[in-house]
Amino acid sequence: MQNPIVKSLLAVILSIAVAVVLFMVVEGIGSILYPFPEDFGGTFEEVARQVETTPAWVMAFLAGVGWGGLMLACTFIATRLGHNRHPGHGYGVGLFLLAMAVYNMAMLPYPIWLWVLNLTVLPAAAYLGTTLAQENQLTPEQ
Repeated sequence: MQNPIVKSLLAVILSIAVAVVLFMVVEGIGSILYPFPEDFGGTFEEVARQVETTPAWVMAFLAGVGWGGLMLACTFIATRLGHNRHPGHGYGVGLFLLAMAVYNMAMLPYPIWLWVLNLTVLPAAAYLGTTLAQENQLTPEQ
């Protein structure tokens, strides 16, 4: 594919699609580790109660490993497949995913330590994914 705009756009769209799938996987694992009650109806109050009662180790695992791994993979894909492996692809996707995580955390009663964890791990994963995708890049003089 020669058109850099189309290539960049497709890289970002693919990475966001991968993010949606990985998010469903991470949240599915979360529902296995800490299942919803039998009478769960999906109301906002019930979701908030579920978040409040989720064990800390489950939250730390899902946020640190799950969401962090999701961020790493998606920023890697966006940068690697984007035109000239430009870091803007990965950082743009990373910023979008970070904004979605902040939105999610702001809506529900997550503890402060989870905010600190996410605001540390997610940008670090975005940086690492973007940087790894740029490695071994051929420059014009090679």
